[in-house]
Amino acid sequence: MLKKIVSYFAEFKVLKTASRDFWLTNAIQFMDGLAYFSMINVITLYLSLNCGFNDMQSGAWVGIFTLYVTAFVLGVGSICDAIGMRKSFFIAAGSLCLARGGMGLAPMFLNGVALQYTVMALILLLSFGTAFMVTAIPVGVRRFTTKDNRSTGFNVYYLLMNVGAVLAGFAVTDGFRNWLGEVNGNLAILAFGGVMAACCYFVSTFVDEHNYADESERTHADLTRRPLAIFKEVWKESAFLKLILFLALTLGVRLVFTNQFLIMPKYYTRVMYSDFALGLANSINPVIIVVGLILLIPVIQRFSTFKLIVVGMSVSAVSLLFMAVPARWMIGLPGVHNLSEAYLFVIVAQIVVFAFGELIFSPRFTEYISVVAPKEKVASYMGLSALPMFIAKPINGFISGILVSGYCYDGIRAKIDSGNIAYGRSPEFMWMLYLVAALLSPVAVIAMRRVLNGERAQTRHEVHDIPESVSGEPDQAMEDSAA
Repeated sequence: MLKKIVSYFAEFKVLKTASRDFWLTNAIQFMDGLAYFSMINVITLYLSLNCGFNDMQSGAWVGIFTLYVTAFVLGVGSICDAIGMRKSFFIAAGSLCLARGGMGLAPMFLNGVALQYTVMALILLLSFGTAFMVTAIPVGVRRFTTKDNRSTGFNVYYLLMNVGAVLAGFAVTDGFRNWLGEVNGNLAILAFGGVMAACCYFVSTFVDEHNYADESERTHADLTRRPLAIFKEVWKESAFLKLILFLALTLGVRLVFTNQFLIMPKYYTRVMYSDFALGLANSINPVIIVVGLILLIPVIQRFSTFKLIVVGMSVSAVSLLFMAVPARWMIGLPGVHNLSEAYLFVIVAQIVVFAFGELIFSPRFTEYISVVAPKEKVASYMGLSALPMFIAKPINGFISGILVSGYCYDGIRAKIDSGNIAYGRSPEFMWMLYLVAALLSPVAVIAMRRVLNGERAQTRHEVHDIPESVSGEPDQAMEDSAA
């Protein structure tokens, strides 16, 4: 075990040869991650407290945000392939700077209907910039790594993403809210996001998109090709359609991911207390991911990707069981003496168990998609392959608003304390519904294992045992990029 851990650390030595552009791309990802995760921690609270939206409206507009990310992602990847990575960074950072900064400043100058319509427009701009950013960054990681260090490069990418999430939680989210209060803290968090986007724009000016770490990756595409033509080509490729089918089966458990920003902030502050440390709670997950990437990757890499996906999804789904059972049942456990401590126990238990599930199956997804994509269509694959997850977000955005208003409304804690609430009207019942939905994913994957299991697609870093829905019958370009 110790030998494997030492070898894992040694693997990072190959990044000594990584170019400046690789680290610039990761710097952009890190700064954007700080802004994104701190914003997502408070977005539903911001819409309600700062902009006057009710629970259903705030959930719906977060859903609309992700719905439009979905719509933009459908074409953004092909646009990135056509205009280049550097221009894509400029468009992404510029849009996010205006959107996040505007959302942070608008409540200071506007109110009522004028404020709400302004925020609605900025949310659409925010979704546009987000779609560009989440597509362009992985393209940069692939372009500035070789076949020898690509797996390590994506581990660094995922590691820095989670380091950013940790800092966004306790440093940015809790920092501003503890310093300025709940209302003004939300505004400062969004304004901070605008500043980070401006920094991303500045760093992008130094990125050389013509620098290929692996010359075999360089393409000599016909400059007359248009995004729509690339888009149509991607959707005709059987390997891509099989990839989408496979990812679609994970939608049930991915609803749990979206609950972190759609439901958890209001759940925490309503079953516990209004000044609950949101940032600290949301930092537990990425801390476990960061430590786990360092300690557990040498162990889990010995198992097939298909098995890891099934096990990881199952663990993440089962994590909701802690929140689905009545919290009073926890009273009497070591250190749990009252209802508040019981709720704190189930909250922390759910976060920890979910994080281990995420650690098992998440890190390989982005790397594999980038590897199997034809080298001239990496951005298209990266953008469009996110479609299932971005479909889950708007669906849950609308559903969460209804469920929160019905099962976790403001003042619910008083009824819980009095014992004057049935299980079928409690927050626990809401989580039971999500538990059932989440368990559908591993069940569906297991039920279709014969359809999904097929040819293996291997790289030099053991991206192995990928289901046929992912690897399928790749064309020559895909075989070359995965060799």
